[in-house]
Amino acid sequence: MKIQIEKEKLQAAYKNACGCVKDAFEKLFGEDVLETAKPTLDDYKTIKSYEDACDVLGLSPILSENRNKALCAQFPDHYDFRQNMPKHIIALMKLEIISRALWGKSFEPEPDAEGNKIYWYPWFALYTKDEVDRMSDEERKSLCGALFGGNAYNGAYAGFGYLRANYRSSFSYAHIVFRLCQETEEKAAYFGRQFIELWAEYLAYGFKVTEHLK
Repeated sequence: MKIQIEKEKLQAAYKNACGCVKDAFEKLFGEDVLETAKPTLDDYKTIKSYEDACDVLGLSPILSENRNKALCAQFPDHYDFRQNMPKHIIALMKLEIISRALWGKSFEPEPDAEGNKIYWYPWFALYTKDEVDRMSDEERKSLCGALFGGNAYNGAYAGFGYLRANYRSSFSYAHIVFRLCQETEEKAAYFGRQFIELWAEYLAYGFKVTEHLK
C-alpha cells in the first residue's frame, strides 16, 4: 500500500517533534527533505507565519501565535504589554506586518491621483451552515476556509472562506487600506489563504475559528 504525505505537513510535524522522534524522522525521510525553506523577502511563499514576517523584516515578534498568551516588547525605558488589546486589533497589527513582508524588497503601494495603478487584496465570504453542508469536497478545498463557532447570542455556525483576490485602483475603496494590498493577484490570494485564521479574527470580530473546512 502506498501512502502519500504532504511535504509541508511532514516538515511541520518534524519541527514540533522531540529529539528521539526527530531522529526517527531523519532516518525515514532524510534531513534534506525535512528542512524547511528559510523565510526571505525574495520569495513570499516562504513567509508562512507572523513570526516569519518579523524575521525577514528584522522585527521582534511582540505577540504570540497563541492568542491566549500575549507577549510584551522590551523598550529602553519600559515594557509594553498588550494583554488588554482587542483580538481583532492584534490580528490587524499582525496582518499589516505580514503584508509588508509579502511586498518584498522592491514594492510598496502608493496612492496615485490618476488612478492608473492597480492593487490586489483578498476577498472573503460568510456562508450559512446549510451552504457549507451542501458544498462539494472540491468547493470546500478551493475556499480554504474555516468554520466559525457562533457567538453567545445565537450559537449558530457559519462558514468563512477566502473567495478570490479582488483589485482596486489607487484612489478608490478607502475602506481597503493600502497596508493590506499586494501588487499581484497571486500574492493577494496567498495572503488570504495562508493567513485565513488571522483574517477571520480581524474581519469577523466576536466569532471563534473552531476548525478548518476539509
